[in-house]
Amino acid sequence: MINVWQNRIKRILVFLLLLPMLTGCWDRLEIEDRAVVLAIAIDEAKPGEEKESSNATHIINSTPVQKRGLIRTTVQIAVPGRIPLGTGGTGGVPAGQKPVWVLSSVGETIDDSLMNLQQQLADRLFFGHLRIIVVSEAVARKGIQNENDFFRRQPQVRRTVWMVVSKGKASEIIKATPQLERVPTLYLVATLDHAREMGKLPNYFLGVFFSASSAKGQEGAVPYLELKKESNIEIAGLAYFKGDKMEGATNALQIGHFMAMKQINPGGYSVLQQMPGSETAVIFQSTHRKAKIITEIKNGKVHVTVMSQIEGDFREKSDEKVSITKENIKKLEDKIEKDATIGFEKLIQQTQKDGCDIFGFGEYVRAYQPAYWNREIKSKKQWEEMYKEISVDVKLHVKIRRIGTKTK
Repeated sequence: MINVWQNRIKRILVFLLLLPMLTGCWDRLEIEDRAVVLAIAIDEAKPGEEKESSNATHIINSTPVQKRGLIRTTVQIAVPGRIPLGTGGTGGVPAGQKPVWVLSSVGETIDDSLMNLQQQLADRLFFGHLRIIVVSEAVARKGIQNENDFFRRQPQVRRTVWMVVSKGKASEIIKATPQLERVPTLYLVATLDHAREMGKLPNYFLGVFFSASSAKGQEGAVPYLELKKESNIEIAGLAYFKGDKMEGATNALQIGHFMAMKQINPGGYSVLQQMPGSETAVIFQSTHRKAKIITEIKNGKVHVTVMSQIEGDFREKSDEKVSITKENIKKLEDKIEKDATIGFEKLIQQTQKDGCDIFGFGEYVRAYQPAYWNREIKSKKQWEEMYKEISVDVKLHVKIRRIGTKTK
């Protein structure tokens, strides 16, 4: 009898252990019942647009909660069954029907505007497939404290999402209709991903921006985009921040300078140079970068040395009469080194003027001179002021590895 009762108790225990596993789908939500958000654009709302706001989170005509004004949030939602599969044909999408639905709403915060938008939708907004966040320059310069807080707290948003700043209206970026892709968001993301693979953009996702902005000795930077004619989207530079406010932006070539000092590979930028001793124009393209940052304390102040080595290829020359000799190659390397050093120094001086250490020099000081940091700097705000006055030396070496086919 004892064995019988023991077996029964064992079976009951096994049943109780398996019971929680049978409840795995109790809170399921079918994909057809979700409004899958692919892209979010954040702009300033125009005067008078506050009338579009619903009373989803507050009473209309009440005193504004914050002084920066209302924002307009535009979302791009995937339409079930219309997202094309494969590369050819229409993928089962009827002619004239768009694969995405673009909606917008206004509010005082991101969540406020999204809740107002949710009042207009039958399905629940879902951010698990969000690919890109576009913030207009006007909003970024006022500060993105609210945006950072919302996306940090939102568990559905992945840290591999791209966040970019647009030169004009952010909504126009995600509404662009390029000819190479039927889903605008996918084309925009592919533009950024392919630029990263070609060495034209650092791998700076949303999570990287959060990490850099939270560091005491570094500031964050994100891609800076501009909408051109025919829905072309140009990577115009890097938008850099001081805390939560955008302070400035680089140009396109300075992205290459930044990547060279940070040893971000592969190399991908080209420079147009004049062959020394002639009027011939040549193109040099970087292919690989090496760099080292050294921080020292000299006379009680921080001194930084940036050593960078760039290898690349000789791509083109405008005059076939000019021969390519070892002597000419050496002169060209020296010319590129001189001009690039000036470019590197100008970029550093530009960020110093704005007090934005996007290179992370302060993190090197924290790591290698901790006693000095704890004694003289201590905080992020103090480093922002000190960064404006530190001395930086740039030592650059350029090597041309390949010159292509040639004739004697």
